Amino acid sequence: MEITFGAFINQKRSGKGLTLREFSKLIEISPEYLSKIENGLRSAPQNNILEKMADKLYLNVEERELLFDLAAKSKPYLSLASDLVEYINENEIVHKTLRLAKRCELTNEEWQKFFEQIFETHL
Repeated sequence: MEITFGAFINQKRSGKGLTLREFSKLIEISPEYLSKIENGLRSAPQNNILEKMADKLYLNVEERELLFDLAAKSKPYLSLASDLVEYINENEIVHKTLRLAKRCELTNEEWQKFFEQIFETHL
């Protein structure tokens, strides 16, 4: 079973020894709102709050990316992680590449090769 956005936040907050009230104060939202998020009664908050959550929980790169992915999945509508939306919008070539890939109906295998090239070059 995949973890939800709210459960992820709860797990990370609790792991840092922060109470719901302490953490809500750090990220400048009400404890009631945070409780609803953690219990799956509200979807993820806006990007500025997500950034505060990631910062105050001292999330590493992978955890931060998971936070944004889970936040997008928590929305009641089709959504993409906000950090990716920003990156795509700021880089016209990324936007064009995705459009071309869609038009050409790239397979998972072709995307995997592309991923591996980037991974080998930059990581």
